[in-house]
Amino acid sequence: MKMNLRKLTTGEFAKLCNVTKHTLYHYNDIGLLKPNSCDDNGYRMYTYDQLNLFYFISVMKEMSMSLNEINSFLNNRTPEKVKNLFENRIDELNDEINRIRELQNTLKSRIEKINYASCINSEEIKIEYEEEEKLFLSKSLKNDADKNFFFMVKNNFNQFINNYSLNDSLSTLLSIEKINDSYNFTPENFLFNCETEIPTSRLFIKNSGKYLVAYHKGSYNNIESTYDKMISYINRNNLKIGNYSYVKNLLDALTTTRTNMHLFKITIELSD
Repeated sequence: MKMNLRKLTTGEFAKLCNVTKHTLYHYNDIGLLKPNSCDDNGYRMYTYDQLNLFYFISVMKEMSMSLNEINSFLNNRTPEKVKNLFENRIDELNDEINRIRELQNTLKSRIEKINYASCINSEEIKIEYEEEEKLFLSKSLKNDADKNFFFMVKNNFNQFINNYSLNDSLSTLLSIEKINDSYNFTPENFLFNCETEIPTSRLFIKNSGKYLVAYHKGSYNNIESTYDKMISYINRNNLKIGNYSYVKNLLDALTTTRTNMHLFKITIELSD
């Protein structure tokens, strides 16, 4: 059976493609998409088959290819070249989707922390049970203790941020050492929640169990004042301290311009 489909005028073809006639004139001028033929009156005519070609051109423009690059590709296209082009683009799109998903998770995490901070009593000290967590462990902070903040960030963040899905969940791990009747809390590492599988060398398991929880409102520089209150609570209640403490940022410079409004969650591991 022979099908005779009427050809399309420039105006009709432009409406179907949702572009102006001037776009089609330009494509014709540069040899990217020429009319199939001209009618007896000299009007340019397009076929329905050329709609697919126009769509293909639009797809390649979305892939950030220039019109010259598209023209060159179309003049030399083969099924294998088209396949390779699309496969490469799919890989790029997957990377972009992952980047957007990570950004979305970061924003959600920040919102959750703000909502959490609005509901807590910053004066309260209490015992809570926490589930086990698998966390991403940064390099040791000990080597950077006498260096400036640039080196702490460079050594602990930059090499990881592009390789792992680290969301907005920075905590500081502190080791606890009892000397006579006093305690030393020493920053050891940064900890992160991680969306991907954590390599063994970077895996830190925060044990499930009971933790003493308090909140420090104000600058991190005077966080010892809250630790002192927690130690007093521990002594009054004859509690035994475990090996680690954790400090998690809830409200920081990103969420408030006032240092005295910064908020940190402090947990101290308890032992039986």
